[in-house]
Amino acid sequence: MNDKARDVKNAETLLLALSGDIQLRESRIRKAGTWCFFCADDHSLARCGCAMPEGLGCHGKRVCSDCATAHRAIAGHLRKMFAAPIVDRSSSVRAKLFSQLHGAADELDEKNGVPMDDSLHLHLADACPFDDERGEFKGKILHAFERSKFADFQGLAKELARETDEELKLKVARWFSCIR
Repeated sequence: MNDKARDVKNAETLLLALSGDIQLRESRIRKAGTWCFFCADDHSLARCGCAMPEGLGCHGKRVCSDCATAHRAIAGHLRKMFAAPIVDRSSSVRAKLFSQLHGAADELDEKNGVPMDDSLHLHLADACPFDDERGEFKGKILHAFERSKFADFQGLAKELARETDEELKLKVARWFSCIR
């Protein structure tokens, strides 16, 4: 066998191994085992320790440190959103935080090619930051994670940080445009 044929054969073998590993990881997501419940990583597993273990589905599950960090970021955002008063202004804290979460979920679902029926942002849209009472609003938001069988908390945390940064950049730009 010549060098080129051997290289092609090695590349094919590598691709087959990688695709098998990807399929194995995907089959483990949201299943208990010796891997992270959410991303199927098998390094540095521990209890999550986020502020909303029942709501985000990590209660009693082993998660990796990256998913635990993402859970803490998302739980912090949700807690602020749930604690904000119900106001019918689009600039209210509750509406802004909801908009950031919904936008982050929409962007992530789009990037990952999630079918519309399984998308987190579709289920989040059932909640209304203006009309829903506190308990109803919280229940709909947390139920959206369950209904969509959401597992990409690391991706959501990154998109949520991006959404928050965009809002901050807009505020800074508005502020500097006012002081000219």
